[in-house]
Amino acid sequence: MAFSAGTSSGPSSEINVTPLIDVLLVLLIIFMVLVPVRPRGLDSSIPQDKANAQATQPTLIELRAGVEPGDVTYRVNRRDVVREEVGPMLRAILAVQPERTVFVEADRALTYEPVAWVSGEAKRAGASAIVLEKADSRQ
Repeated sequence: MAFSAGTSSGPSSEINVTPLIDVLLVLLIIFMVLVPVRPRGLDSSIPQDKANAQATQPTLIELRAGVEPGDVTYRVNRRDVVREEVGPMLRAILAVQPERTVFVEADRALTYEPVAWVSGEAKRAGASAIVLEKADSRQ
């Protein structure tokens, strides 16, 4: 019989449920305290409609490998510029543009140095986000 009040036949092999429930309730309270009350989420930006998206296009910087090794062609928003003009042009563009994201598109044949330099110039110009992309050598 499972609920016998006491027998003289020897020790009982039944589990005592009361301490088990006490331990489970303590663990439940601990986990309830550890879980934060306010919900957490990822920071994300909501897509905008097409009218606003055209007005706030991000800046595009293209890096193309030249004919000679180490020769790099710089283009900012589809306009060819020399290396010394990249920083001032980015500062001028980002000063009036609400979307401060800069896309850096580089040929696969380039080394890391020009890409790192352009990323640094974009950061100094005030870019909030820099997106690196690899481009095919089409030109």
